Amino acid sequence: MLKRERLITIKSLVEKKGIVTVSEIGETLGVSTMTVRRDLDELAAENALIRIHGGAQSRGLAHMPERSHDEKRQLEVPAKTAIARLAADMIDDGDTIFIGSGTTLELIAPYIEATDVRFITNALQVFESFQRLGRRVDLQLIGGTYRARSGAFAGSLANEVLERLRFDKAFVGANGINKELITTTSPEEGQTLRIALKNAHATFVVCDHSKLDQQDFYTFYTLDQISGLITDDGADEAALAPYAALTTVHMAK
Repeated sequence: MLKRERLITIKSLVEKKGIVTVSEIGETLGVSTMTVRRDLDELAAENALIRIHGGAQSRGLAHMPERSHDEKRQLEVPAKTAIARLAADMIDDGDTIFIGSGTTLELIAPYIEATDVRFITNALQVFESFQRLGRRVDLQLIGGTYRARSGAFAGSLANEVLERLRFDKAFVGANGINKELITTTSPEEGQTLRIALKNAHATFVVCDHSKLDQQDFYTFYTLDQISGLITDDGADEAALAPYAALTTVHMAK
């Protein structure tokens, strides 16, 4: 295949799928990852696509509006509640837990039965929901640059603090999971979540079925690095099979 044909094929593939990894392109075209990276850099320089960590993203996907926090709170409430209950059951006495932002994670607090737990979060609404547990838990809020859309603190100040902390378990949300890619809207928030996950012994991404096979702007982690995916029974076994090949799937009912 000539170079120009290869570039056209790559651009078409990215526009069709939204986000494509370097390895996926290489397998499709039968070329090395080094060749793919050079082609992606060239296409990015031409503004034909957006270069992201490990692959490329269509320019159209980058302009999808992010829903407000209040809008997200109204979506898939029964599924989110079931997921929150299951996540709470995974928390043991004496754990040190990181909890990221997200309307599902905000629902965990009422179902906590464990005692002597230390919770660290970078999410204002999560902090407020856990405040209702009173002295049953030790609660700490990580500061930084506040993102009103997600209710999360992120950026260099948050990252500096999280780099020094270690967790038994970390629970984070995502705007979409597509194949192995775990994605969110904000690169700054994604980078903060990546640090928290890196510093946790066990890691879990909570994601209702509507976010499976979906993708957003920034890839902050991959599913094969995660201890488990916590989702609901809105997705059937066939739809979950590709994810089960990468990590343990915990299904809330």
